[in-house]
Amino acid sequence: MNKPYKLVAKAIIFHENHVLVLRKSEEERIAKNSHGWDFPGGSLEPDELLLDGLARELAEEIGLTVKVIAPAYVYDEIQEEKHLVIIKFACDQPEGQLILSPEHEYYQWIPLEQLHETEIPEWMKDEIGRAYRIYKEFRTNEEKHL
Repeated sequence: MNKPYKLVAKAIIFHENHVLVLRKSEEERIAKNSHGWDFPGGSLEPDELLLDGLARELAEEIGLTVKVIAPAYVYDEIQEEKHLVIIKFACDQPEGQLILSPEHEYYQWIPLEQLHETEIPEWMKDEIGRAYRIYKEFRTNEEKHL
C-alpha cells in the first residue's frame, strides 16, 4: 500500500553561542502524545519549495527570519497513515522579534556551554551538536574567505 509523504522542515537556530529550543503548549502535547520539546518549523504545503516552507513556518511559529546554512539532520519514519520525512537545518542570524504562536508555550535560548545540563531530551542535544558542527565549519570557512 502506498502511503503519502509528509515533509517537515525544522530549524536549529544559533545566535551568540545559544540555541533556540521551544516547548509545545499543553494542548499540543496532549493532542500529539508528545514529550513537548521542539525546534521551530513544520509541514510543507504540497506546492511549496522546501526553504520557502521553512521560512513560512518560522514566520508563523516564532516571527523570525534566519539564514539557512545547511541540512544538519534527516529523519524518516513510516507511520500508519503516512511516510514522515523531517529535515532539520542549521541556521543563524535570526532577525525580527520572537513571538510564539499558540502551538508553543515558551522558548529558551540555551547557552551552548550549558546544553548538557538542561532537561531537553538527549536526541535533541545530539541533533544540536550535529547542527553546531556544521554551523562552526561554515563560519570558520566564511571567515577564511573575508
